[in-house]
Amino acid sequence: MSERELLGLSAAGGVAVGRALILRDEHPVAQGEGGEEEQRRAARALSDVAAELGRAAERLRTAGRVDEAEILEANRLMAEDPALAQEVQALAAKTAAASAVLQATERHAALLESLPDELLAARAADVRGLGRRAARLLAGEPTQLAPLRPAIVIARDIGPADMAELDLVGGRIRGFALAEGGATSHAAIMARALGLPLVVGLGDEILTAADGELVALDGGEGSAVLDPGEERLERALRIVHEQKRSRRRRAASRTLPAVTRDGRKVRLLCNASTAGEVSSGLAAGADGVGLLRTELAFLETGDWPTDAQHADALAPALALLTGRTATVRTLDFGADKTPPFLAGITQRGLALSLAHPAEFEAQLRAILETGASTDLRVLLPLVRDAEELSKARALLDKALESVRWSGPPPALGAMIETPEAASRADEIAAEADFLSIGTNDLVQYTLGLDRDLPLATVQAAADPEVLGHIAEVVKAARANELTVEVCGEAAGEAPLVVLLVGLGVDELSVAPARLDEVRTIVRRISAAKAAQAAGWAVAADSARQALAFADEVLSVGEPGHDRGELLDGLGGVVA
Repeated sequence: MSERELLGLSAAGGVAVGRALILRDEHPVAQGEGGEEEQRRAARALSDVAAELGRAAERLRTAGRVDEAEILEANRLMAEDPALAQEVQALAAKTAAASAVLQATERHAALLESLPDELLAARAADVRGLGRRAARLLAGEPTQLAPLRPAIVIARDIGPADMAELDLVGGRIRGFALAEGGATSHAAIMARALGLPLVVGLGDEILTAADGELVALDGGEGSAVLDPGEERLERALRIVHEQKRSRRRRAASRTLPAVTRDGRKVRLLCNASTAGEVSSGLAAGADGVGLLRTELAFLETGDWPTDAQHADALAPALALLTGRTATVRTLDFGADKTPPFLAGITQRGLALSLAHPAEFEAQLRAILETGASTDLRVLLPLVRDAEELSKARALLDKALESVRWSGPPPALGAMIETPEAASRADEIAAEADFLSIGTNDLVQYTLGLDRDLPLATVQAAADPEVLGHIAEVVKAARANELTVEVCGEAAGEAPLVVLLVGLGVDELSVAPARLDEVRTIVRRISAAKAAQAAGWAVAADSARQALAFADEVLSVGEPGHDRGELLDGLGGVVA
């Protein structure tokens, strides 16, 4: 057959080549009329799947991969959901156990997909994944993917549980090509954590691939090529080789400072939600944490967290940061991170916390108590104006008195995430101790884009209007002698690193997996050239033109250095 190129959506960057391993929608289902024995078999299958997920979560937790472990724990709870078990039992009274499980999980998945909340709808793949695993158990099939050679998994969709067990097959799974799926799904989060390319939304044609057919997958471009021709295959294999070489080279520079070729120091921090991510960031050479998210532990709770609950969630991560920078962001509830007890709210971020001062104080006390041994910074999300910041400082002062804090108070920072806040950056900076720019929301609010789209952090973040807002914030920080950091996803993308350094950003806080690449870029560029490119980019006609200016800076490397290494963050083509 001649090569077939299919286009989808990038969900995790990287290039991979392997043989197609098809995860079929259909599973052998024993025919039967149901009854007590089928009910027992169905219940046992769900119980066994829950136990498998629990064991896999524990292995991940032991390996320090706490975020992935929590995803599997959430899936384990789904398998133990009484409502699902009740429906399975009702169906298994009339039909075979495997059929009952698949019907029940499909109905629950369809209900999730019908919800207006995009993140909840994305959990449908998790539920279907549970059904497939239980059906495989009932059919006597293995529940784990186990290819004998490098493979690209092809499926309609996939749950995170299958991904979490990839380490058990010797790294032979190289990437995923899905007919459906979303860039914000648990599977996408897992793929990015594992460093494996994932392309979603390829359509039904990807399911026509033959088992063992050669596949070239480009997670950055969002494409999958079946039976690639010689030229295409050679190009993909060359990129795969460059990826490996670049990763080794970047990792070797972890002990080196992030200083530009003309002597400008850029501080590198990491974004984290868990102790595992903090540990990974420090191992990759981060100076500390530039963004510790605090709301993710409470998205399923039934009420505002107490002092003790906040402390329990914070302590493991902050214990690793003794003597280091720990930037703890207060609760950023609202929008796509709304727990059940806040359903229907319209406020978000700091405004929401200020509307509940007693609950806000509880978190501030916990931050102070658990972060006392760190170089603590408290970061406020979605600050709108100086008045909000002043009210938050008053509550922080009150919390300081109640915990008997010794020494100077922690630095209080404002996240600038909207055009309106950027326009008020001068007045906000006058009340703040440092500024932080959240590019994900800044892009969304400036351009009206979905903040979860991959391009929202690459090309859209290079839009001259967005860059102009960043320049406003940096100017205000300089006038008030404040440090300014960028902690959005843009800080980890190669061309945007150039523009951010050029605009004068002091600190870049990125995912642990991006630290090596960002350090490499900083050390290979000239700050003066980056500043010139940034000036041109702010005045450019388009994001494409702005990126071209950054590309020029990236292309001027020292003799003997591979230009591909400098560009492998561009658009996520190489990760």
